[in-house]
Amino acid sequence: MSHSGHHGEDEAPVTMDPRFSAKVYPRKDNIFQHKKSLNFELMNSKVFLERKRDKLDLFMEWMAFSIVGILTGLTAAIMSNIEERLTIFRRNKADEIIGGADDGDLVTSWLFFSGISAGFVCMASALTVYWGPGANGSGVAELIGYFNGINYPGMVGFETLVTKIFGVVLAVVGGLCVGKEGPLAHIGANIGAVVVYFPLPRFEWFRNDTYKRNLMAAGCSAGVSAAFGAPVGGTLFAFEISKPNTFWKFSVIWKVFASCTLSVFTLSLI
Repeated sequence: MSHSGHHGEDEAPVTMDPRFSAKVYPRKDNIFQHKKSLNFELMNSKVFLERKRDKLDLFMEWMAFSIVGILTGLTAAIMSNIEERLTIFRRNKADEIIGGADDGDLVTSWLFFSGISAGFVCMASALTVYWGPGANGSGVAELIGYFNGINYPGMVGFETLVTKIFGVVLAVVGGLCVGKEGPLAHIGANIGAVVVYFPLPRFEWFRNDTYKRNLMAAGCSAGVSAAFGAPVGGTLFAFEISKPNTFWKFSVIWKVFASCTLSVFTLSLI
């Protein structure tokens, strides 16, 4: 390149900011060597294609999808309950400070209401920035990439799941213009990734990128279904954002629909 001659041959390699890596080629930081795509070809190997599957295998697969739906609905119910309790506490406390219509302290009440709302938002922001940065954003864009094979760093994990749950609750209670629809899709996907590692019989067969993607798609759909109360719509949501990927089969769609139905049923029951 035009400016390559200015560097001596014995000069130390340049550590580049990846945001400006297009200015120098080839890259000297080798950041690409630390990132890998998801391995969906493993299921096409001879070991997986010729393994014998009995009725217990099929039953446990349905069980895995069912657990994803139930846990997603349970999580949505817990989030709604916490939001409602915090909202009622803030409102009642502000009413107490105001007191009567004549001698009430409106300024103190306003300061309390605004202060606790800002505190909730700051807690959500600090949790996201310093502990679970993978929870930043709605998570839908990251899910689109994941379903198409991109191993997005930090998208799935314990910190991401916990931060997403409490960050969304605190942000909603704090009064930000945000909702639970997109975040619940991300939360459900994280639950789907966690269920794979439950110590249940035959679940070791699901600990690969192919099955994990199916269960994460079920969790994503179950989260959207819980947010809108629409099992069919939730199933179609994950199907739509997965395009142009072709991992959807009729068997997967039925299992995802079962997860969505159980999610909505669990939320309504609780």
